[in-house]
Amino acid sequence: MAAFEKINSGMAGLYQILDYIRLGDNVVWQVTDLSEYRHFVMPFVRQAIRDGRNLIYIRFAQHPPILEEMDGLKIYHFNPDEGFETFTVAIHNVIAQEGYDAFYVFDSLSELQSAWYTDLMMGNFFCVTCPYLFKLDTVAFFPLIRGKHSFEAVARIRETTQLLLDVYSDRDVRYLHPPKVWNRYSTTMFLPHCAKQEGVFEPLTDAVATSRYYSLIQAASAYRQDQSCDSHDRFFSRAKRDFENGTFTDETEDMIIESTMTRDPKMHTLLKQYFEPQDYFAVRDRMIGSGAVGGKACGMLLARKIVEKTLDGYHMHSEQHDSFYIGSDVFYTYIVSNGSWETRIRQKTQEGYLTAADELKQRLLDGTFPNNIREHSGICWNISDRIRLLSGPPACLRMALAMPLQGNTSLCSAQTAENCRNVCRLLKMQFARYMRAPWTRRHWNTEGREGSQRAMSRWRYCTCI
Repeated sequence: MAAFEKINSGMAGLYQILDYIRLGDNVVWQVTDLSEYRHFVMPFVRQAIRDGRNLIYIRFAQHPPILEEMDGLKIYHFNPDEGFETFTVAIHNVIAQEGYDAFYVFDSLSELQSAWYTDLMMGNFFCVTCPYLFKLDTVAFFPLIRGKHSFEAVARIRETTQLLLDVYSDRDVRYLHPPKVWNRYSTTMFLPHCAKQEGVFEPLTDAVATSRYYSLIQAASAYRQDQSCDSHDRFFSRAKRDFENGTFTDETEDMIIESTMTRDPKMHTLLKQYFEPQDYFAVRDRMIGSGAVGGKACGMLLARKIVEKTLDGYHMHSEQHDSFYIGSDVFYTYIVSNGSWETRIRQKTQEGYLTAADELKQRLLDGTFPNNIREHSGICWNISDRIRLLSGPPACLRMALAMPLQGNTSLCSAQTAENCRNVCRLLKMQFARYMRAPWTRRHWNTEGREGSQRAMSRWRYCTCI
């Protein structure tokens, strides 16, 4: 069938509001609860079955199923607890298998926030899945629970999708408002609409009806949580308040361990045995982004706590730990935001393992971190700010140069010598800026000339690659 061809959605009112749903449309329904989503999904499903469409239900959430088994419906089950990459690639493979012109109904995107503890990764899933569906001329319905996600996450979804539709209900009255409709226009399209009878909507044009609608919106927003930050940050803020109030629970600790430290059962048990709540908060305060800190970092932190709690006088002879941690979500976000996800998937196949490797490498080398990561976490661009948190220049050098000292030409085994030189040039510029700062000169003057010369010689040694 032709791309952007009009399709029958099963509800006559949507024809008038949206100038039809088209092939290639991803439709995000922002709802208060899933009953509002079902109200629009069921006519769409019945019509698709009558028309003999290839209808698929993507089932992955803990909430009750949107659709039950029926003739003409395929149901695929997925588990988001397997992790972002495994989950996303599995759905990608099913979409590729089903091919062009398929119709999809998805479970709630909001459930992915619960599984992955962050709005960021929910947005990443949508940003890689939606364009692929669009390319195959499919029609896909997604629900999103209103008020549960950060403004930034909703903005990413709105930017990516073709249709974003707000649904509100007041007793027996249902309202539909399209904040975004891609590539079509009418004089009343972006006005709020009210259901006058089953399947028929009329735009709100009189002052009384409009004021009633906006009063409903205001009442619904009164009890929403703070949406100015990611759900992961909100969770840690609540956990800190609970700890201060003496209401920190085992369930909260389990969620912190699973979202930040590890999902390994044995490590989980040891962390609960040796860690205090303050230890988790200290790790989070020194994290860039969200996600897990990684197995080696988790093992190192646990080992230090075991030694600290089992050896008397340990603090008298140990150096204060001053690491920073980059959450795993940062790496996935870098790949997604630079448009490299499909290349990565292709490179992981047997056919593309070698042929796509150079393209993926170049994309990763040429990419940039998105603004939200740079502004909120200070990766590379704010190294000098991170230096101020460390215990003087020697600690800064340990953080920045430890890896070059351990190898001949690379910061880590996965980087090429060329990339390493680029990283070192960046660090060298940051170090030069750091050395010019007045507070730095005062510190180094108190250290003395010998300490300054020693540190500078280390820097020259480590950047001569």
